[in-house]
Amino acid sequence: MRKPSAPRPERSNRAQDAPASIPPRRSGPRRPRPSRSAQGPSTPSTPPAHHGAEQAGPAAPAKRPRSASAPRTPKEAGGAGSASRPRRPSTSRGASSSSPASRRGGEGAGRTSPRQESSSPEAAAGTELTVFGRRQVALSGGDDRVVSTGLADRLKERQAAVRRLRLRRVVRAAVVVVAIVVAVWALAFSPLLGLQARRISVAGSDGSVSDQQVREVLAAYEGDSLLRLDTGRLSTQVSDKLVRVRRAQVTRAWPHGLRVHLTMRVPVATVQDSDGYQVLDNEAVVLERVSEPPSGLVNIVPDPAAQASGPQKISAKQVAAVTQVVGSLTPETLAQVSSGSATEAGQVTLTLSSGASVVWGNNQDNALKARVLATLMTTTASIYDVSSPHRPTTRSADSTGATPVAPSPTS
Repeated sequence: MRKPSAPRPERSNRAQDAPASIPPRRSGPRRPRPSRSAQGPSTPSTPPAHHGAEQAGPAAPAKRPRSASAPRTPKEAGGAGSASRPRRPSTSRGASSSSPASRRGGEGAGRTSPRQESSSPEAAAGTELTVFGRRQVALSGGDDRVVSTGLADRLKERQAAVRRLRLRRVVRAAVVVVAIVVAVWALAFSPLLGLQARRISVAGSDGSVSDQQVREVLAAYEGDSLLRLDTGRLSTQVSDKLVRVRRAQVTRAWPHGLRVHLTMRVPVATVQDSDGYQVLDNEAVVLERVSEPPSGLVNIVPDPAAQASGPQKISAKQVAAVTQVVGSLTPETLAQVSSGSATEAGQVTLTLSSGASVVWGNNQDNALKARVLATLMTTTASIYDVSSPHRPTTRSADSTGATPVAPSPTS
């Protein structure tokens, strides 16, 4: 008996154009499915010969051309194993092979169901290669980038993207740090905002302190950035080194200068010592020493009551008491005061240029006493008593008693 040959599959363009993940539909005659009996699987029926050339011997099926980039389909991967694999026996209800079930089985013997193909190891391997195989998909819209669908390639691409993101962040942080360092150096340590001595302006001086003296005090900071200068410390240095300056206020004048506003000490009194005369302000600060007392200042003299027992030396407490009283007077009243004295207890007495005297008392309520005295001096008297500013009195040289004066509205 002549051995039947395997049918030759016909080429189909439809099978070549099918997607890689779907096996192409097999074309050609179907092989009949062998009938199955209860005793075991039956031998497959031999298909009839179609051509005389096929009866001469078995012919190898024609290989379908496949492109290098097309993945291997599950059917092609497991085709060799599925052809030689025996069918699983099934039990039929009847022994007759001419039943409708056997006829349907015989007619469909040449076709393998998708469930049977997917359950085989070769089909599973083919499916796995299709899912996790390396495929490149070109993006639409003119973009020539290629996105890989392979698991390993996707992981590599993700790691590369994370590295690039970290690198960009590090570069940005480095750029920001460098920019901050450069800006700090340019503003705080470079000559961009450096102090120039010729740009220092002085205001508020009465002529006793020149602008050059103020610049000499601040010359040590020339070249330093204005941002690093402590204006409070500069103000203290100016007032400490220049005695005639009571208070100084230093502000920045961008980009290279400073503005210095001076509050000067006003000389109000003089006191004689072994070297001449000391010029004092209202805080008993020695402003200068001169050989002759300047005009318009109050001369501090010893207490006349203590002079009876002998020459007395003026103490610092007495000098401070007189200078505080004189410093509280209005300019009009101060111009009429010629001298002042104080006891060891701090009781101050002033002598006017007209010969009248002022009983001041202690150093409490000096501002109120000064306003009351300015009001009392509008009347002629030889003694003005403001030791009690709420009940001031005046006395004339020809009167025997004190004349009370009503408090002024300013009191």
